[in-house]
Amino acid sequence: MITILANQILTPLEAIHRGVVVTDGPRITAVGAEDRTPIPPGSDVIDARNLTVAPGLIDVHTHGAGGAQAIDGTPESLAKLSAFYARHGVTGFLATIAGANESIERGIDGVVEFLRGETPPGAAILGIHLEGPFINPARPGAFRPETIVPPDSTLLERYLDRAAGHMRLITLAPELDGALDLVRRAAARGIVVSAGHSQATWDEMRRAFDAGLRHATHTFNAMSGLHHRDPGILGAALADDRFTAEIIADGIHVHPAMVRLLVRAKRVERAVLITDSVGAAGLPEGTYHFEEMEITVSGGSARLANGTLAGSVLTMDRGVANLVAFGAATLPEAIAMGSLNPARAIGLGSRKGCVAPGMDADLIALDDDLQVRWTMVGGRMVYHE
Repeated sequence: MITILANQILTPLEAIHRGVVVTDGPRITAVGAEDRTPIPPGSDVIDARNLTVAPGLIDVHTHGAGGAQAIDGTPESLAKLSAFYARHGVTGFLATIAGANESIERGIDGVVEFLRGETPPGAAILGIHLEGPFINPARPGAFRPETIVPPDSTLLERYLDRAAGHMRLITLAPELDGALDLVRRAAARGIVVSAGHSQATWDEMRRAFDAGLRHATHTFNAMSGLHHRDPGILGAALADDRFTAEIIADGIHVHPAMVRLLVRAKRVERAVLITDSVGAAGLPEGTYHFEEMEITVSGGSARLANGTLAGSVLTMDRGVANLVAFGAATLPEAIAMGSLNPARAIGLGSRKGCVAPGMDADLIALDDDLQVRWTMVGGRMVYHE
């Protein structure tokens, strides 16, 4: 049993000054003010009375970091990702897989095998996010054209079977011929389907919602823009309260003013902070080679040789800090966008993303500069500065 004494606890739905969190193994058993929450006899005490304790961050859209990628398909790469994310306050993530068919299959197989036997050294792998290959070639982003394929139900079913129940999120372009069938098939298996790399119209987005689509991938990026007579996919993502919407808050992918606009439009609780980070995240400036792609890191961005943004080098803790610095959210709201909201978006809100009795003991401690001082996953300390 562990008792944590904190300067404040951001649940994140409320702030508890001079708070206490009690964990018994992997679950939280008690949360409250220090003067009203007794320390259980025999409990190990963690003194965080100069820190803010909050739920662990959850990144539902990250391809890699620290020189490793989810599509590498090796236990070494997945363990490296797990440890890297924990250092940045992430307690759970979706291994985001994209690229050519062989890369997708290798990545899926690697995650499934890892989850069968490995205990991650840091952040837990909560499942797989398949981004593509069923996207609109008119909105490829950094996808190589030869990796994009038309919607194919047989191929989708093969990926889903291969994922052995670990597929949690799929990004596709719902306007493509045959895409709505894929949306229905995935939704029927309990998988969240997201619109991305798309130029769907408003009406196409509404039809996709009826088929089961619920989410928007890296809103503003790799999608058609907003027009007052043609709101399109972006208008639907912002104005339709039924959709949750991802945002990359690095100040490069989306201007801070537009980040504020998204948060206002989605009223915080429907906005989901992501990184869309790639293997170059956390590495020094320079040029790196990943999956036949040359990526140059410079000025806080990752780009292809032609200047196209190729994911990001953002970390979730910096994303939280940026949301506050941009004036888009208060600290509790920013924490919610990085923890509770993504947990709810992928169907894990009943046990993750909030500091409350019965929830998983996935916790982080932040100092006044919003630097991560320690990270706990399932009651186990996996990172300590």
